[in-house]
Amino acid sequence: MSVHVLREIAREALLGLFRNRVRAGLSMLGISWGIVSVVMLLAYGNGFDAALVRGFAGAFGSGVSIAVGGQTSMQAGGERAGQRVRLRLADAEAIAGQVPFISSWSPEFVRQLPLAWGDKQTTYLVRGVAWAYGPMRSENAAAGRFIGPEDVRLQRHVVFLGSEVARKMFGNTPATGQTILIRGMRFLVIGVMREKVQLSAYSAQDKESVFIPYTAASQLWDTQYLDFLVYQSITPTLNAKATLDIRGVLASRFHFNPADERAVIVWGEAENQRIVGPIVLGLKIILTFIGVLTLTIGGVGVMNIMFVSVTERTREIGLRKALGARRGAILLQFLLEGLVTTFAGGAAGVILSYVLVWMLSPRPFLSELLDDTSRTADIYMVLSLELLGITTAILMFVGIISSFVPAMRAARMDPIEALRCE
Repeated sequence: MSVHVLREIAREALLGLFRNRVRAGLSMLGISWGIVSVVMLLAYGNGFDAALVRGFAGAFGSGVSIAVGGQTSMQAGGERAGQRVRLRLADAEAIAGQVPFISSWSPEFVRQLPLAWGDKQTTYLVRGVAWAYGPMRSENAAAGRFIGPEDVRLQRHVVFLGSEVARKMFGNTPATGQTILIRGMRFLVIGVMREKVQLSAYSAQDKESVFIPYTAASQLWDTQYLDFLVYQSITPTLNAKATLDIRGVLASRFHFNPADERAVIVWGEAENQRIVGPIVLGLKIILTFIGVLTLTIGGVGVMNIMFVSVTERTREIGLRKALGARRGAILLQFLLEGLVTTFAGGAAGVILSYVLVWMLSPRPFLSELLDDTSRTADIYMVLSLELLGITTAILMFVGIISSFVPAMRAARMDPIEALRCE
């Protein structure tokens, strides 16, 4: 088929749409609504996923895991099951020296202790940690700074306050530079935590905790045994390998089976994703199904209108065939009409979707529940290239099917029967 013929077919297709512009506009409207439904639902699903990721990232951190000693459940090396495993600082140092996949680590000692400032007295969770704890757990400062290496080395009496602790103890008074009493011992406030979202916590919410150097914590309570070992793998993909090696090192020190997951319990971002991932995936599948169903209904509308168009133009088709028009030319003309209608409606739908996402995002989710003034726990609809690619693929499928069937009917018409049609 020559370029001239193709140009003529395209011109006839566009003229056909122009002559029936009201009908074509209604078809485009149906497709546009379907596209908006698909894009908005998938964007909501992506935003929901991102909100959960942000929430759990605040609880742990990227590639961060928490290890705690448990109780053996398997016999190994002559030791019976049921032996308690209690980690010490020396065990953490051995892990850091023998496991190459760990980029940062920190011991953590926790106690509920009384705090006092002036005439205000209350009780909060005190965490004794190393300086690496702050970057790992995203303990960013809204004022001042987090604990530093020199604070740990020199056993300084400094404290970093959770945002809620600072608000309840000091109100509108700047907390940085103030001195508080922890179990009667004076500590200088060096920083206040910036608000962050936490969907889970393994001891208490960070905003309701205070952080001191673990070397200073030994002056307040017995720190012979670690409450937690916090570590971060080089990359999140190596988290499972790092955890496996850590169990191997501890198994050789405590004489338990390395496959015994109850001997050392590990929890972190990866474990959360294994739980949350299927939930989010299920939600996305449901939203995609609803959107595709809506778009398919729009495609059926296009198909019906194309069938009406073919029926109304039966004599025209018969005349063109009688004058020598080939079946392929008729097929291509009606296929082009359907595809132009579908993709023009799809383009309008995508543009409208961008406008609606801009207008409706963010949607309330967890910010009010978690008292998050930054609104990072809300759902920010995400229009990714992947989403647009999925939408385009669905639109192409619907457009080809809804256009091809009426076009085939037009191409197969008998010219004599078509000319007899009233």
